[in-house]
Amino acid sequence: MSSLESQTLTGTSLGRDLKSSVIHENVPEKMKVSGSPDGRPYAQLTQDELISLVVKQQADLAKKSGKILELEEYIDNLLVRVIEEQPSILLSMSAMKAFDSSA
Repeated sequence: MSSLESQTLTGTSLGRDLKSSVIHENVPEKMKVSGSPDGRPYAQLTQDELISLVVKQQADLAKKSGKILELEEYIDNLLVRVIEEQPSILLSMSAMKAFDSSA
């Protein structure tokens, strides 16, 4: 094996190690596999298990995104109702902030 091939293989393994450490850092503690010998969180999972895990996480993310949109709409509607019915509430809150910052 030439020195160029050796450097390429070394660079590839370093890239894999770096990617593995980045993935490992982003995995929540409760999801880490404690029994993996080299410390990689998903080393013992099969490809099918990994795919199902990704699909599950995508579904969870979609649910959370839907919840966030629902809450944003609720806050928008609430703010519109306050503006229509008693805008003085907002004025008094901004006056209190101005008073607090000047003190």
